[in-house]
Amino acid sequence: MRIRHSLALVLALAAGAVLVTGCGGGAAPEPKGWEPEDALQRADESLGKDVAAGARVTMRGTGFLKAGMDKTLETGGERPFRFDIACDSEESSRVTLLLSREGGSGDRSFDVSCTAGEVTRLNLPAGSALNAHIDPAPQEDSPPAGVVSWQLLTLDPEAVQGCPDALAGCPG
Repeated sequence: MRIRHSLALVLALAAGAVLVTGCGGGAAPEPKGWEPEDALQRADESLGKDVAAGARVTMRGTGFLKAGMDKTLETGGERPFRFDIACDSEESSRVTLLLSREGGSGDRSFDVSCTAGEVTRLNLPAGSALNAHIDPAPQEDSPPAGVVSWQLLTLDPEAVQGCPDALAGCPG
């Protein structure tokens, strides 16, 4: 009886040592690389931060950098707008966003960082529609190596912070 009890104790201690030290022969999980679904989730979470009280999302979208972006943003009405855009890529550190207003006097380009957690926020007054364009990023491999997520919000006029018209530009 004593031998069986001692044997059970030895086996229990050995099993505990395997659990504590991790020496069970099982391989440690490999770190996960850049994944499009994770990148889209990070970009969407970034967009949700710093949304002013009273702001309302009027348009929203996501896409792959491989396809680029060409969207018409309806900015009519009386309230100002804010265009938020986030990019997440393992290959590109930044992309160029080109904004132009229909019937306007030209366009303006903005550097958008493709670093997880960074959002470019651009205030725009109400007016005729805007075109938002990012050139497609050619790539040969699959899956896509970069994503962009964006939203257009209406704001209360007193919620506008910083430059009130990113398209026209502001001094300073």
